[in-house]
Amino acid sequence: MNNTKFYKLFWQEKEKNYPLPRKSRNIIKVEFNEFEKILNDDDEIKVKKIIDNLYSGDFYLIKNAFSTSFLNRIKKGCFEHFSNSPSTFYKMLEGTPDFQRKIDIETGKKYSFKRCSHSFYFYRWNNDPLNLFGEIDKKWRLVKKLMGLDFNAYEKNTPKDGVIDRVQLVKYPSSIGFLEPHSDPYKYQKLFISGYMSKKDQDFTGLGFYLIDQNDKIVEIENDIDIGDVGLGYATVQHGVAPVNINKNPDWDDINDGRWFLSMYSNQSDEVKERHTGHSLENTVDIINQTDYQIRPIIKHA
Repeated sequence: MNNTKFYKLFWQEKEKNYPLPRKSRNIIKVEFNEFEKILNDDDEIKVKKIIDNLYSGDFYLIKNAFSTSFLNRIKKGCFEHFSNSPSTFYKMLEGTPDFQRKIDIETGKKYSFKRCSHSFYFYRWNNDPLNLFGEIDKKWRLVKKLMGLDFNAYEKNTPKDGVIDRVQLVKYPSSIGFLEPHSDPYKYQKLFISGYMSKKDQDFTGLGFYLIDQNDKIVEIENDIDIGDVGLGYATVQHGVAPVNINKNPDWDDINDGRWFLSMYSNQSDEVKERHTGHSLENTVDIINQTDYQIRPIIKHA
């Protein structure tokens, strides 16, 4: 499980000789069991192909990674665990507790890229009140290995160590929940890792998660996504989340409202000055077909 040397060399070769990928290319589907076997077997030919594809902008949809029962349990657990806790905010500093934050549209303007969401944040040093890290690590460790890291990289870190693991469960409320087009930080985690907790036309309607292709067009993904799938893409590949249920009023306190997803990211903490972050694509990319979609909420004025 800890043989990561050749993975790291493959990545170094790509990063030395080619620019960072910015645009989405192909969508590749693979069953989790097959993905897991390739990495556990250290199959160099297949691993190199995956790395080549990811660095070319391909998006991997890993099918059936999580069970629906596990995702429903932790979703319910979020609401119950924080039921008597206010919406609040903590920077990633030593001793930071787990917390929830209702990020409305105005608050979301303060972030590196605009957003609106109900987010629940969990860190390893807080005794895992929802018992979620054990199951999540079965997937996250494989992806860390794929990225050329030790399979358990950062797991013992706290903010003073610089890079830390953070799990975030996110509910995008109906009609207003969104994440504007952006690129994620890539220096410490090469890939964005998204666990999907909602199903289009079953839990929500609308665009939801999307990618931006080499022609600066929106690529729809949600029709291919099932609950329990995990999405992998190179962090600099441009993507976003559009509002769902656009004709429905948002309900922050309804667990079944909107669209849910699970984020696994290793971030530089706020103990680091001028830490590496992602960035918005606002005023930098002209999305050709964005008039065909509503990728930001419509602000209703009284």
